[in-house]
Amino acid sequence: MNVFLRYLTELAIIILDAVYIFMPVIDALRMNRLITYGLAGIILPLFVLAASWISSQYLLPVIPVLVVCVAFLFAVFFFSVNISLGRKLFCFFTSIMLGAFSLLYSIALMASFEAENTLWESTKLLTLEGGFTALGLSVLVGVVFFRLLTYQLPMLLKDERAAGMWNFMFMLPLGATLLVAWLTPVWPKYLLIGRSRLIMMVLLPLIPLLILLTYYLLWRIASKFSESARLQQENTLLMMEGKRYHELRTYMDATRAMRHDFRKHILVITRLAESEKYSELRSYLKQWSDVSDPGCTGYCANVAVDAAASYYTSQAQAHNIVIDWRLSLPAVLPMNEAEYCAMLGNLTENALRAVRNLPEDMRRINVVSSMPSESIIGLSASNPFSGKITTGKDGLPVSQAEGHGIGLASVMNTVKRYNGTMEIRTEGGIFTADIILYCG
Repeated sequence: MNVFLRYLTELAIIILDAVYIFMPVIDALRMNRLITYGLAGIILPLFVLAASWISSQYLLPVIPVLVVCVAFLFAVFFFSVNISLGRKLFCFFTSIMLGAFSLLYSIALMASFEAENTLWESTKLLTLEGGFTALGLSVLVGVVFFRLLTYQLPMLLKDERAAGMWNFMFMLPLGATLLVAWLTPVWPKYLLIGRSRLIMMVLLPLIPLLILLTYYLLWRIASKFSESARLQQENTLLMMEGKRYHELRTYMDATRAMRHDFRKHILVITRLAESEKYSELRSYLKQWSDVSDPGCTGYCANVAVDAAASYYTSQAQAHNIVIDWRLSLPAVLPMNEAEYCAMLGNLTENALRAVRNLPEDMRRINVVSSMPSESIIGLSASNPFSGKITTGKDGLPVSQAEGHGIGLASVMNTVKRYNGTMEIRTEGGIFTADIILYCG
């Protein structure tokens, strides 16, 4: 029983590793959270119990058993979350690094117990005291880095601008894990010689601290870039609103002038009609109608969205492109207006690039947006395109054709923040992006 408990306490660190693996990606689970928690809470403890019992029966070396448990944990994690492989490896090795550090540091702390460990030579199995110390250290590590694992790393992982970084970023915690494994003493009693134990106790914590400090700095940099991008969005929106205000002011001034001159026009029309000078009357009416319509159109009740639509309409007119706006939106949106306008702008700019070189009769873009309920916003943009578009596993275009894929990663990032959905269709030469946002 004592040997079984020793295996159990050492292998149980895998369960804590599982907690730390899932903490940064809790929003990317493939299944319902309760189902995932339930399955993981049953399968992993049962696996650890079975591995501990088998190992205690045959006194198996604990390191190969830990490797098998780690591989099983990776399989569970791999099929439980819907993120890129680089992100999966990063989260996995970060958690394994914390677990490996806890095990090794417990050996340094409990060196006097481990020096008398009769099973160390054949199994490298910790004493019961060492196993409980490793579990306690693992819990303490989770408490110390709780905010990093639950807030800062999730934000960093969701940042689409850093997508390529994860293909090699996982090598950092992997290298730290291998270093910790290499530092494991061949004989714990050697730690009691001279200052070996003190040196290890001081220097060993620097490994996870430096790695996690690097993560923190990356998060700080990403936060600054996000803030800069947000300010840029707001400045762009203010510029659009200023341009729209100028258009409306020009329209109001022209309308006021026409109202001022209206009585004079009526007097002239009356005199011409009374004199039966109908040809002069028709000529006069034609001249008046040519200057009476300044062509200012309102697209929706929301000022910011109306300004964005007006801005992109002027951009389209410069290339003889027609945008059919059907925006049924209220004066106040249930989401950040700058984010919505940035999303609308990305879709429209992609469409403008796609149709710019098409024949003039095909340069038409359709943008529809409405609110089926007070907390749901629907947005759809469609345009013809030439060539072939291929979509990747994330549903976004991977084609190098001009005008496609630019800004869609940013749009997808916004959709994820609002727990929405985005569907890309390329049927019959028409590119369509359908979006639903849940803002409640």
